Amino acid sequence: MWIAWNINSDKIQWPPTFEKKVEIFYERAAGWQLHIADLIANGGQPLGSPDVLKSLEHSGFAMLHICLSYFETIGHYECLDSSAPDKRNSYFFKQGVRSVLPELAEDFDEVDLEMLLERLYGGVRCGLHHNSMTVAGVGLGPPSPSGSPITYDPETKELAVNPQRLPRALKEHLEQFRARLLEGGNGNLRRSFEKRFDEDNGILKL
Repeated sequence: MWIAWNINSDKIQWPPTFEKKVEIFYERAAGWQLHIADLIANGGQPLGSPDVLKSLEHSGFAMLHICLSYFETIGHYECLDSSAPDKRNSYFFKQGVRSVLPELAEDFDEVDLEMLLERLYGGVRCGLHHNSMTVAGVGLGPPSPSGSPITYDPETKELAVNPQRLPRALKEHLEQFRARLLEGGNGNLRRSFEKRFDEDNGILKL
């Protein structure tokens, strides 16, 4: 069974080592999700292929469908106490956004940032998940002056996501996340990641 675009479970020892778990997570997110979103939004070379593809016109909403779950995933994988009853999907989604796009905390004060996160969760994530469309006042647009893929006007509550910048920002975060996991000093992050990975992949602790 293929468990990543380039990893067959029949070819590896199970349960995998910590380093192999990180590799599986990375290759899944990169090869089956974020690089696919980047290809349709910006064009480029598919993994393992010599071909070069053009970007697809009008693919912004498809890109959002592909990308948005990454925020919630990161929120879960970075949280040591992910089973706490007071933590719902919106909590993990918002924590993931804060981790992936730390520049938003520089662009907005905490009150406006929380409103942005609520708008992004309710208007984009839930809108797409439940209705296949974002809510009114939320859509696609240019990146912010600071380079963030998300722009937000606290006065009008209008929010826009840039379809070209978002997948690349997520890919940059994934690279950094892998590097942090493989650093020996990040004990809490490594424990949180491995706990969630084991749960998601049916690995039982002896």
